[in-house]
Amino acid sequence: MKTSVKTILHLNISILIITFLVVTGCQSKSNVSNELKPLVYKYVDAWNSGNLGLLDPIIDLNFVYHSNESPIINGVDELKKSMTNFRTSFPDMKLVLTDEIYSENEAACMWSLTGTNTGKGAMRPTGKPIKIWGTTIFHFANGKITGEWTAFDNLSVLTQLSSKAKTSSKKHR
Repeated sequence: MKTSVKTILHLNISILIITFLVVTGCQSKSNVSNELKPLVYKYVDAWNSGNLGLLDPIIDLNFVYHSNESPIINGVDELKKSMTNFRTSFPDMKLVLTDEIYSENEAACMWSLTGTNTGKGAMRPTGKPIKIWGTTIFHFANGKITGEWTAFDNLSVLTQLSSKAKTSSKKHR
C-alpha cells in the first residue's frame, strides 16, 4: 500500500511540475509576442502610411537591412530613404502580414504586397499593378528592431511590370 501511495504521489508531483513548465513556457512565449508584435506592426504601418516618424522609436541606431535584391541598408536614415523611394514608385502600396512567428529576439513573418507603379522611381512608371509575397526575419534587442532579412521573388515584380496588358482578341459580332 505504501508503494502505491508513493507512486501516486510521485505521479501527481510530476504532473504538477510538467503543468507548471507548460504554463510558464506558454506565458513566456506570449509575453515575447506581446512585446515584439507592436514593433513589427508599427514597422508595417510605416511602410503602408509613409509616416517615417514611426521608425525612430522602434529602429535601433545600428539597424541593418539585408535583402536578396537590394543593397545592404545601414541605419534608420538609409531605411527611410529606401522606404521613400519605394513608396514613390508605388504610392498606393499595401503590405499585409499573412503569418507571424515570434521567439525570444526574433520574428519571422510572411507577407504580401500590392501596389501600382505610378510614381517616378528607379524606373519610369508603368502604371501596372504588382502583387508579390515574401518572408522577413526581424531581429530585436533592447526593445528595438536591430535587423531585417527579407526575401521575395524580384523576377515576379519585373515580369509584372514589363508584361503587356492582355487584350481580348475576340470581336463582338
